[in-house]
Amino acid sequence: MLNSNRARAGLLTAAATLFGANMASADALHVLIVEGAYFPALTHVQPGDELVFINNTTTSHTVSGPEASWTSGEIPASGSYTLTLSADTPTTFTGAAPGADAAVLEGAISFDPPPVDD
Repeated sequence: MLNSNRARAGLLTAAATLFGANMASADALHVLIVEGAYFPALTHVQPGDELVFINNTTTSHTVSGPEASWTSGEIPASGSYTLTLSADTPTTFTGAAPGADAAVLEGAISFDPPPVDD
C-alpha cells in the first residue's frame, strides 16, 4: 500500500513538472521611441507577450497598427503604452509626433523565433 501511494505521488510530481515545463510565460518587451526611430525596429514576440512602448522624446507620440487596427493614443514625453499581443496582432506599426511635418516612424514585430548568434 505504501509503495502504491509513493508511485502515485511520483506520477503526480512528474506530471506537474512536465506540465509546468511546457507552460509558456508572457514577457514584457520594450520598444523605445527615440528621435526618428523605434528601437529596436524589429522585436521578436510570442502571443500573450506585452509590447511596452516607452517615449524617450521630448514631445508626445502616437503609435498605431495598420488601418487603425489598434492605437496607443497620445503617449506623453517619458510616458508609456502597453499592448498585449495576440496571434492576430498585425506585424507592423507606425507612429509620429503631432504636427504635419513630423516624420512617420515604422516598426515591426515577428512571431518567428529570433535568430541565433553563433
